[in-house]
Amino acid sequence: MGELCPRCRRKPAGPPSDYGSSGQVAKETQRSRLQPKDATPNQSLQVNVKIPAILCAALTFSLFVAPVVSLEEEGTDAMLHKESLGGLRINLPEKDVLRLLDQPAKRGKLVFQAADRNYVQEWHYPEKGIDLSMSGEKKTEPKRIVSITASAPCTLATRKGIKIGSAENAVRKAYGMFVDRNAPAEPGTYVVGSIYGGIIFNFEKGKVSRIFFGAAAE
Repeated sequence: MGELCPRCRRKPAGPPSDYGSSGQVAKETQRSRLQPKDATPNQSLQVNVKIPAILCAALTFSLFVAPVVSLEEEGTDAMLHKESLGGLRINLPEKDVLRLLDQPAKRGKLVFQAADRNYVQEWHYPEKGIDLSMSGEKKTEPKRIVSITASAPCTLATRKGIKIGSAENAVRKAYGMFVDRNAPAEPGTYVVGSIYGGIIFNFEKGKVSRIFFGAAAE
């Protein structure tokens, strides 16, 4: 038998190389759908990198900034819990008040307070420059201090040594790290903690003229 001619031994020609395999075509189609029409490869890479960076920044903020704020709040609460004015402090029982100040010169009318369903009474010590708000759940039960207001001629001092007549700069130095930075700025007023529970100092001519312990707002 004769040999096949060279032309007969050639393999059939495949599809043009420009089109590639069907798998390559599918990959190119999927890639084109995922990318914007006018996006370059570098732009697509930048978009992919920005998303993890944003998530990382948010995580860093929550891990470091939020705990710092929480620690500041805890420090202020701890300070206010320990703070007092010559031994007088919020929630001090009636018997201890009488031991420190004796009987008040005047007691106000017993008033029922609907907000917390307690009975509140004002105790006045004008000769000592002190007014107390005393509160109890029942009319006849012993009460406790819910607010303290001091003015001249009060000589009692806070645990940090601030009293009526102290310099305004001394107050800012003693309580600067506990000041309420969200409170509206009012001339002659300095809020430590917050108006919902803290200490408020009032100044006249650069000196402390009034000290208030308690909640000035609800």
